[in-house]
Amino acid sequence: MEKMINYGIDLGTTNSAIAKFVKGEVEVFKNPLETGRETLPSVVYYKKDKVVVGTNARTYFERDGKNVFGSFKRKMGTTESFKVKSINQSKTPVELSAEILKELKGFVHSGETIEAAVITIPASFDVIQSNATKEAGYLAGFKQVILLQEPIAASLAYANKRKEKELENGQWLVYDLGGGTFDVALIKIKDGEMKVLDHEGDNYLGGADFDNLIVEKIVVPYLNKNFQFSDLENELKSASGKLNNVYYRLLKVAEDAKLSLSNRTSSEIEVRDISDDNDEEIDISIDITRSEFEGLIKESIDKTIDMIKKILVRNSLKSSDIQFTLMVGGSTFIPYVRKRVEELLQIPINCNIDPTTAIAIGAAYYAGTKEKIFEGDIKKKNISGLKVRLAYQKTTKEDEELLAVRIDGNIDGLFYQITRDDKGYDTGRKPLINRISEDLPLLKDSYNFFRLTILDSQNNVIETDSELIGIAQGKFNVAGQPLAHDICLERDSEPEMESKITKLELLFQKNTLLPQKITKSYVLNKSIIKGGEEKFIVNVLEGPETSLPEANQTIGYIEIDGRKVSRDILRGADIEVTLEMSESRDLRITVYIPMSDQQFTEVFNPSMRHLPVSKLQEEVQTLSGKLDSEIKEAVGREDYETAEELSTLKKQVEILVINSNNLTGDDVTDKKFQFEADKRKIAQEIDNATRDKRISLLKIKYNEEKEWCKEIVEENGNDHDHKLFREIVGREPAFLNSITPIKILEAIEEMTDLGFNILWKTPSFLEGRFQRLIEKPQLFNDQDQGKSLIEAGNLAIQNKNFDRLREINWGLISLLPKSAQQDAKTGKIGF
Repeated sequence: MEKMINYGIDLGTTNSAIAKFVKGEVEVFKNPLETGRETLPSVVYYKKDKVVVGTNARTYFERDGKNVFGSFKRKMGTTESFKVKSINQSKTPVELSAEILKELKGFVHSGETIEAAVITIPASFDVIQSNATKEAGYLAGFKQVILLQEPIAASLAYANKRKEKELENGQWLVYDLGGGTFDVALIKIKDGEMKVLDHEGDNYLGGADFDNLIVEKIVVPYLNKNFQFSDLENELKSASGKLNNVYYRLLKVAEDAKLSLSNRTSSEIEVRDISDDNDEEIDISIDITRSEFEGLIKESIDKTIDMIKKILVRNSLKSSDIQFTLMVGGSTFIPYVRKRVEELLQIPINCNIDPTTAIAIGAAYYAGTKEKIFEGDIKKKNISGLKVRLAYQKTTKEDEELLAVRIDGNIDGLFYQITRDDKGYDTGRKPLINRISEDLPLLKDSYNFFRLTILDSQNNVIETDSELIGIAQGKFNVAGQPLAHDICLERDSEPEMESKITKLELLFQKNTLLPQKITKSYVLNKSIIKGGEEKFIVNVLEGPETSLPEANQTIGYIEIDGRKVSRDILRGADIEVTLEMSESRDLRITVYIPMSDQQFTEVFNPSMRHLPVSKLQEEVQTLSGKLDSEIKEAVGREDYETAEELSTLKKQVEILVINSNNLTGDDVTDKKFQFEADKRKIAQEIDNATRDKRISLLKIKYNEEKEWCKEIVEENGNDHDHKLFREIVGREPAFLNSITPIKILEAIEEMTDLGFNILWKTPSFLEGRFQRLIEKPQLFNDQDQGKSLIEAGNLAIQNKNFDRLREINWGLISLLPKSAQQDAKTGKIGF
């Protein structure tokens, strides 16, 4: 059995392909049902007794559009499903994608069972979409799935196709415009190693949108003008619309016209087998010219160029710093796309690879570097006490490379052996030492794989955490896959903060190479009572750290409630959260609570995107209202520059309001997801525009909190408290001059924490708090316990037992209604 995965799959929106790495080269498998074709249309058709996939499925759009499905990749990671009339069932995007993957397996003519594959995803896919893609792979029968970002795959295909002397150190752009998604990535090669420096993308921009534009802007207006329809567009796009079946036919003929316009200056769109509201039968051809089509897609292409400009600005680059723009994805066959990109960027375009198969080829190259490791194999590892650390050059032009090994642990009586997978090199059995150095001979123009094996005196293998050693000689490999977006936790501000706002805490930063692991410690701001319903909940989000939480995408929630803990976990207790993200963006989260000495692994619940049209419309209206308030505030403080910037955004929001309100509840297009993505981007821009205002308000709040805390420290603080106060004040130049409001908010919280930590140790505060708590004993939810605590509190005051009084105060607070507990804990009035 082959030890490496070797198979790479491009699971595309409109077309898919499969390839295999074989002895240093890549073979793209032909479609067995279509001579000469190497791709499979990503279309699935359900008949009562069978499933049809590919070109044959696509032909049924004309006859039975309700049972044919395409472009479902764009709904991966959502709760959307597709109603299949012929079998009276619904199919999810994951299930439909699995059908494509199963069909691709049939392309492999050797008859071997494919148990593992590298499957590509857009670089801009979020964590939930990535997880859904892996799920489709497992549903298709794969035991192991590794995800690879499409721009990396394209770069590997290109780099390994070129001769070594043709690829010098430098950087280029990958422009990947496919059927449903767009990615652009900045790639750098240095000393034979390839790195992704930055990227941008749009999961709802591609050839399918161009097809839809033809229908919306050419076909529908023509039909409305020449025939009688009361609500043609909604009748086409609503699942319950009487012309919904026609909509899929129109998309197909629009796509055919689009394809023909790459080689012709005009084309025809045939519209037939449809009647208007007066029952007049329609059988016509609508002309569309190449210039008309280019006018339709101009805005979309310019949007992709704006993303490229963002990358250049962010990385302080000029067009002259970029060698070329590598064009991949089927939509880059459109002549206008190539012309427009080169014209506006003034960077040469590179069309030297087949844009339809480049992704699959690159995935196969990557698969050739990845070892097959199934679930059972993973569990066998790490059972010895030895720790193995390896250091070596992963990409080289030399004939041999130095391997340096460090072994930690008891090595008495042990041996080591290093072998190359092709059996062409073997060190033989050598006594194990803590530091090993070996020169490894390499096969030319190949991926070389070596294994370090630890043996006991009886030649039994000792399991360790040693990984496969892979060195590419004369082949290009990638340094690692970068994280597509910031990963953050949404944290409440401290309970004492009057604003009750939340903030984002950065865990993993965009463009950081995966895998990653981090452990963070937090203090619980409320008690979790054993057996109770109180919960510790933390939102995990994807998106810019500098944005407000509502502008980002929720991945899921970390959740622990009273039914899981073995004892009461009191407010102020420590809690440790460990997050691990794999190269395929699997997110694993564990929580450890020292107070109960419990570790929880099943605490993270990833959430599929659920977006009813009504919710989108409500959120857009809320955003519009917020924007109006911000503009009014900016004018009120005579900040006309910000007001003008926000007014520009207002025009975008007004368009978004109109577009979202035009959607029906059962709209079958991707429009609601496009509009939701637009909404989040606008929310981020509003946040950016109003950041100065929020920083100013937080500075005022900080100075107020500083004066309050200073008075408490001077009156009641010890030496340690004085030191902490001086440390916070000493950092003022850093956080008060920060462009991130969060830094100031964190300083406010530190001041608040310090002040209340002192107060809760101060007798006068504890007495005053007690007196205030017993003013309204009728509020206590357990009158008997309340009476008992009041008696104990009076006794504690009489005996000056303030440690006991502190406990009693917390006990009384826990008896109050939840709505009153926060003020009882932190109210400053009268104390």
